[in-house]
Amino acid sequence: MPVESETVPVGSQAPDFTLTSIQGEQVKLSDYRGRNVVLIFLRGFG
Repeated sequence: MPVESETVPVGSQAPDFTLTSIQGEQVKLSDYRGRNVVLIFLRGFG
């Protein structure tokens, strides 16, 4: 599955995006502004 992507320089602000959590809730990166965030992207197989 192709994904469009832009390179974000190290040290710059990440663009805001919305993902679906494993609980099925919509979560925006901006909801965590001012907090430390670790992102783990897993690819589904199937």
